[in-house]
Amino acid sequence: MAATRSLTRQGKLPSGFATVGDVLGGKISAGSRINLIGILTDFRAPIPTRGEDWKCQMRIYDQSVEDEPEGSILLNIFWPQNDMPDASCGDVIIVFSVKVQRYEDSTSLCTHKTTDLHIYESIKIPKYGADASNARRLPTRTKIKRQPNKIENEFVSVLYNTINKERVPSHSEFDIMRKNSTNLNKKFSELKDLQTGKFADTVVQIVKEPYDLGDKFTLWISDYTEHRLFYHYKFMEGGSFEERDDRPNDYMSKYSGSSQKSGWPGPFGKMSMQITCFEPHAGAIRDQHLSIGTWVSLRNLQIKLGHNATNLEGYLREERGVQGNKVNILKLDHLASDTLSPELKNALRRKRAYEKKVQEDLKDLSEATNAGLKRKAQLGLSSETDVKARKNSKQRRTENRLSKQRGYKQQNGQADNALPPDNITTENVPEENVPEDLNRQIRCENELKTVTSIADILAPTYHETTIQGDTIKLQLPFINSNYRTCVRVTDFMPPCLEDFAHRTRRASEYAGLSDNEESDSDTTSDSDNDAHPLSALTNVVTGWEWRFCLKLENAQSKGGSKDSIWVVVNNQSAQMLLGLDASDLRNDEKTLSDLRLRLWSLWGNLEEQKAEMEDRLLKARHSNNRSVPPAHSDDEESDTKKPARPEVSNRPFACCIRQYGVTVAEDDETKADAGNGKRWERIFGLFGTRITGFRH
Repeated sequence: MAATRSLTRQGKLPSGFATVGDVLGGKISAGSRINLIGILTDFRAPIPTRGEDWKCQMRIYDQSVEDEPEGSILLNIFWPQNDMPDASCGDVIIVFSVKVQRYEDSTSLCTHKTTDLHIYESIKIPKYGADASNARRLPTRTKIKRQPNKIENEFVSVLYNTINKERVPSHSEFDIMRKNSTNLNKKFSELKDLQTGKFADTVVQIVKEPYDLGDKFTLWISDYTEHRLFYHYKFMEGGSFEERDDRPNDYMSKYSGSSQKSGWPGPFGKMSMQITCFEPHAGAIRDQHLSIGTWVSLRNLQIKLGHNATNLEGYLREERGVQGNKVNILKLDHLASDTLSPELKNALRRKRAYEKKVQEDLKDLSEATNAGLKRKAQLGLSSETDVKARKNSKQRRTENRLSKQRGYKQQNGQADNALPPDNITTENVPEENVPEDLNRQIRCENELKTVTSIADILAPTYHETTIQGDTIKLQLPFINSNYRTCVRVTDFMPPCLEDFAHRTRRASEYAGLSDNEESDSDTTSDSDNDAHPLSALTNVVTGWEWRFCLKLENAQSKGGSKDSIWVVVNNQSAQMLLGLDASDLRNDEKTLSDLRLRLWSLWGNLEEQKAEMEDRLLKARHSNNRSVPPAHSDDEESDTKKPARPEVSNRPFACCIRQYGVTVAEDDETKADAGNGKRWERIFGLFGTRITGFRH
């Protein structure tokens, strides 16, 4: 109301114009195009972008926010260099058809292809109510769609002579601000241009899961440019999975976020840099939930050689002397085309080009490998010779050690199966609570961790607290914990293997690029493209992900409990377990056949016996002419006697299970321990487990 009275007292705002207060107050939706008139308080000189346009910024305010110290709005101008406007302190600006954009808590304006800008020199603006057209600067653009009319020219003088100009800086202050803006803009740098001992602003992607050290974070970042002083991550480092069957942890680090170089997820080459973020930036990383794949803007990043004095590293430190905790790391939305900066657009384009090159290199590598195998077959090399040629250094060291042990035993007249002396190490020492017939084809990480029984995993966890001198034990709904256990598979869901993979839809990472030509078709099946012919146009990527559940029974059943547990196998864990990428299994016979063969190694004849059980239940249903529970039902109250499940023949194996919690809807307020009508539900998931012996 105060803003409306001010406008009435000082002169009526011309028809068709909005106020800064309306925009900042959210009365105008993002994406709308408006007309605005205000006074300039800050001007950031034009700078080149990575594209064809240049960029400059103006900050303006009007009567609706003149009494608010922070009430102003930023105008972003993206035009060719020759069209860039010039302005000075206190000039009045009329802008037609400018676009409103919002990102998180920030609201600003951005030029559109239909935008026209008119600037009136403050020193030439006449007295109240007079026509100010003679104060208008010469236009810098040749094509102008709309000129100010008489009413709008008169309002320029009304606004300038009535508004509170205490917020307008002096001419000398304005010139300093303009000069400093040029210096700050030069601070932006792509990673390829970083220099030791300098500070830089940059836009990058987090390419590895952040490592939390408590008072600081370690990040690995890339903008998909190369620097000669970055660490060189070799493409396909470590060889194929077949060559690493004796080193499962190296394979699993790829999925667990381990810092081992063999688990580096990319990009490969000299494209990535490690940075350390101290407080308050470490806290901002937690608050913004920054993770692998997130694009961020970094300001005032210190560049210097790391501890190895060889590779460049970056540091975000607290800025001393700055009022408040200034945070120099900001999460960016790379899917919103309206707010994409030129720097982020170019980084996205580079990443797209990098991924395309990787796909081409993988194709070439696959063709070269197949050609090599073909030549070996033509030369008549035996599989045994080929295996020996592929032995890695660890295998050779193990064979040498075993050879020394055999030599020691022969010299001392010992049997071949005698234990070696204490100073000679050996592997595969029998572990307590591990079945003798353990399936060694199934490998898991943390193989030295103590085996936990299913009963202990399912046991509730309590937290003790003291209230008014009394000790109270509270049962926790779940805990975040990892276990190693020995189990066998007794059931699975869904009952049909074709349903182990399901269709997914997600926004393309490059949806924000105006020139986006969806290139994910290489990773999408033909059936996907047929079912969704407009997916590329709508920037939606369709694909397939693994999602199934296994019922695991405690392996140590002799004289003990046969406790069982259902575990979820998500896409990441299934890729590790199977060494297969999900696909449309109803139209991909090869992947379905490979899946069935791998699962046979995991659960033996379970699928056949489960299918036989389903058939017998179906026959029983028809013979009794009544509804019979499905094979996986636990309903024991049915009048129909279930056929006995055939004995399943499979061997126990070691695996890793994690416990975690998810929130589910809960109508009973007394059970809503997660708040807001939700409760915690305990979930178990498989991880870090792999079926070996197949070419991955």
